[in-house]
Amino acid sequence: MGELEGHKVPEDRMLDAARLRFTRSSKGGLVLHLDGQQYTDVRVRLAFPLEAEEEFVGLSLADGTELGMLERVADLDPDSQAALRAELAKVYFRPRVTGVGRIAEEQGVLRGQIETTAGPRFIEIRGWRENVRMLDGSRAMIEDADGNRYLVENWRALPKVTREILGL
Repeated sequence: MGELEGHKVPEDRMLDAARLRFTRSSKGGLVLHLDGQQYTDVRVRLAFPLEAEEEFVGLSLADGTELGMLERVADLDPDSQAALRAELAKVYFRPRVTGVGRIAEEQGVLRGQIETTAGPRFIEIRGWRENVRMLDGSRAMIEDADGNRYLVENWRALPKVTREILGL
């Protein structure tokens, strides 16, 4: 049975990575090759998107039919890993914060500039106590007013004034 911090996944839902191969269709959709069958436009969802970015990947068809769950992306062949990681990056657009510019609070809304792995961003954070969350270790997640999420790998490395403004 697959497990992550006390969460268990039933064995009959787990797919053997050795039997899976992922490619892209001519239209760019994710294709799963499993036991001689080809499934097009496969949908992917992480069971634990904040805790495990490459573990417990749920696979389903466009109509919602569940195919099962892959325990670890790293167990796939290199080409399949690349295809699946690219799909996960599309579904879970989550740039990492690489730098923080000036952030200020105005009428309960935090506004400021950040540098991310996806380039510079101007962010507004409303209800920042709910939208700046501590994760495991020294990681944190920031959700802006537009619903974009940004991962802070080490909030302790942020300037003290920034940590105080963000409530970290």
